[in-house]
Amino acid sequence: MKSLIFFILLSFSLISWSQTNTNSIKGVVTSYDAPLPNVNISLKGSSSGIQTDSSGKYQINASPRDILVFSYVGMKTVEIIVEDVTKVLNIDMLPMVQELDEVTVEQRKKKGQEAMAIDYATKKSIIQTAYGFIDAENAGYEMNFVDGASLNGGAVYLVDALIGILPGLRRGEGNTVLLRGGGSLENPKPPIFEVDGVIFTSSPDFLDLNSIDRIAIIPGLKGAIRYGNIASGGVIIINTKGKFIKREEGSNKPYDQAKLRNNKFDKSMATSVLVRAAPIYIINMEKADSDEAAYTVFQEQKKIYGSSPYFFLASLKHFYEKRANNPFTFKIESEFKDEFEDNPDALKGLAYLLEDQKRIEEVLSLYKKIFIKRPRYAQSYRDLANMYVVNQQYKKGLGIYARYKSFRKMDSIAAIEDGIDAIMETETINLMALRPGQLAISESDRVDGDVGGIRVLFEWNNSETEFDLQFVNPESRYFVWSHTLENEPKRIYDEKIKGYSSKQFLIDETQEGVWKINLKYLGNKGYDPTYLKTTIYYNYGKPSQKEVIEVTEMSEKNVNRELLSIVARSNFSNR
Repeated sequence: MKSLIFFILLSFSLISWSQTNTNSIKGVVTSYDAPLPNVNISLKGSSSGIQTDSSGKYQINASPRDILVFSYVGMKTVEIIVEDVTKVLNIDMLPMVQELDEVTVEQRKKKGQEAMAIDYATKKSIIQTAYGFIDAENAGYEMNFVDGASLNGGAVYLVDALIGILPGLRRGEGNTVLLRGGGSLENPKPPIFEVDGVIFTSSPDFLDLNSIDRIAIIPGLKGAIRYGNIASGGVIIINTKGKFIKREEGSNKPYDQAKLRNNKFDKSMATSVLVRAAPIYIINMEKADSDEAAYTVFQEQKKIYGSSPYFFLASLKHFYEKRANNPFTFKIESEFKDEFEDNPDALKGLAYLLEDQKRIEEVLSLYKKIFIKRPRYAQSYRDLANMYVVNQQYKKGLGIYARYKSFRKMDSIAAIEDGIDAIMETETINLMALRPGQLAISESDRVDGDVGGIRVLFEWNNSETEFDLQFVNPESRYFVWSHTLENEPKRIYDEKIKGYSSKQFLIDETQEGVWKINLKYLGNKGYDPTYLKTTIYYNYGKPSQKEVIEVTEMSEKNVNRELLSIVARSNFSNR
């Protein structure tokens, strides 16, 4: 009965989702910490807008899914997609710097092929062609990509699998397809196909659809320039699984990204621990000689900080860690839920803390509430499905994963290299591999989920959060994943459109020794901190799989600090 009520509420949420409220958004626009007056702020697609005042301040009304555009002569334009919780946006604008094209053209071209070969395994916007690697991010023309996992699994032929997934694709005569712009309307020309470097003038129907890793489309004009007149109808490029992944010498493992970069880590690059000065209210709570006295401090400070959910969360974290199992903790929780029941980011922060306390049923209840409030957020599906699994309700978890796949096809949002789709696919396969009995999966339908190694999953409760993660391997080589609008605009755009805030990494356990992960928090365009949840899965996909959860409050900016260390061994059976 409860499940029926939940899905009725979900259906109502899906219907009413488009009936969005208008947010009053305010903030300050700066450049290198100096206020920037007269910055133009407008809704994308609208001719009207406002400007910042002499102190760089502004206030504007916008609805969720609107795009706010911040522009100023000589500065890089910033575009922010408004969400349901967007109230404050403090924007730091950067100068627009133009480089001389002729300085490094040849060098960059050579380096680009090597770098793309390295990144191919983890970046789905790269395709291998008969003429080398192409990355859609710097190809110079529009390319459409399809992840092999998103193809219509029920199709027999490639053409049937592609129809409805690729924009501008339509069926031609017989078992052929036509691309938009391929020839004239009177005389349309079908595209050519390239499969792992081999050219075909007709659809390669011999191809096993399950063997396809990725597909890229080059439009007709650009295809003809690269392939000749034979490609005037466009090119459909197909890479099969495992064909072009650069691997370690003498190994079947993909190259370690840190090892391939000539980056030598120095201990001075990161401070020893991730700490910050505690707020005054936490200091006073710690000084209190009883639980009741600490709660009195909370009540007094609530008069000042009570409008901030992070005051409550920080107070709860103190009570969980220092004053567990007392009635005052539950009073604070109750006050928090009453005050911030309509704030999904705040509820998610509480969910992180409760999961750390192993209060799984309560976490599941919170994610159900968030699901109803955000029915079109991909993260809502993932969090709810994962929590059903953690709560050992495996069939319900698998059902939510399957529902997301169906939802994504209806929504027709293209997949991105390694975003939420990759996370959902990884976890679906893992669930089916480890729990076939509980899911009543037959032997013929079983899948191999043994990816081995260590999986690290990062989740954050504020989608505007920017940060760098620095991975240092046992040989002290490092690489940095930068989650910033400046460095990863397409990634951030994909996160906002689909609605997710998470990222997974797989660490090769054959690289034995200590891996360090360092964090540099860069802010979230607001004043409150962000909660980062890190889940480390050892022996991922194996029956001996174990996990460890760390919850970190991110607040101190622009300091590279140690987040965690991971010990990698070839055999974790004794862990």
